[in-house]
Amino acid sequence: MIDIRDYSLEEKEKHYKEKYDFIYNVGRTHKVIRNIFNINNNKKPNPHNFIVLESYEVIRKAILNNVRFEYLVVCPEEAYTPEAQKIVDEVLSLCKEGYVVSKKTFESIMEKKNSFGVIVVAKFPLVNLDDFKIKENMKIVVLDGLEIQGNVGTIIRSADGAGVDLVILTNKRIRISHPKFIKSSMGTCLNIPIVVGEMSEVLKWLSKNNFNIYLTDTRAKKNYFEDNYEGNVAIVAGSERYGIMKKWYEAENVKLVKIPMLGQADSLNVGVATSIIIYEVLNKKDYSK
Repeated sequence: MIDIRDYSLEEKEKHYKEKYDFIYNVGRTHKVIRNIFNINNNKKPNPHNFIVLESYEVIRKAILNNVRFEYLVVCPEEAYTPEAQKIVDEVLSLCKEGYVVSKKTFESIMEKKNSFGVIVVAKFPLVNLDDFKIKENMKIVVLDGLEIQGNVGTIIRSADGAGVDLVILTNKRIRISHPKFIKSSMGTCLNIPIVVGEMSEVLKWLSKNNFNIYLTDTRAKKNYFEDNYEGNVAIVAGSERYGIMKKWYEAENVKLVKIPMLGQADSLNVGVATSIIIYEVLNKKDYSK
C-alpha cells in the first residue's frame, strides 16, 4: 500500500481505476447513492436491515466480525492513506462491488465530518433468539422501549466492554440503521449478538432458561452492590420516558436493586444507570471469586 496523499486528483482517480477495474464513476442520482441516503435518513422501508458504515474503526469491526457487505463507495480525493486502501481491498474481497464518486457526491451522503474516504453498506447481523446457545452464568441485557439512539448505543458499548453475552431489544423504538446508533456504540453493535423480539416471547425464554431478572428501582430495599448476581442474569432497562413496564415486575425470578442517589437528582440517565449495573455484574461474576 502506498500513500497517495500528494497525488493530484487525476492521479488518485487513475490509481483506483487501474487497481480496481470493477469500480465505476457514479453521481448523486445513481441508485446506489440514493440508497445510502435513504438508509441514513429512513426515507424508504429497509426490510433487510442495511446499514451504512463510514469510519475506519467501525468498518474494521465489521470485517473482524464477518458482517455481510453489500458494496462500498470510494472517494479517491479522500481515500489516500494506506489504511483506506487496505480497507478497500478487504471489503472488495468480500463483496466484489464498489463505486468511485467525486468529493461533492461523497459529501452528500456522508454523516461523519472527518471521513477517510470510504463508505460501506452492510447488512446488520441480527440474531434469532431460538438460535442462541445457552451456557452457564450468562450475562444479558434487555432494552425495553428505549427511544434515544445514543442511549442504546452507549449501553451496547458498555455491554460489549463487560463481556455481556447478548442484548435483546423489546418494544423497539430505535432504528438500528440510524447513524447515531452505530456511532454511539462505536461499532460494538456489530460484535455483540443482538436480538429484536416480542416481550411475551422474551419473558418465556428467560423463564425457560432460569434467568434472574434485575430491575433498577428507587423503591428497592437492596443497593445494586449488595447482590451476588448468581446464575443467569438479565438486566432490564426501561424507556427514558415511562420507565420499566409493569409486566417485567410480574415476571418470574424478578429482583429489584437501587442505585443510591445522594444529591438532588432522583435518577440517572438510563445509559449510565444500566452501565453501572452491567459492570457490577461483571465484578461479582468474574472478579469476586
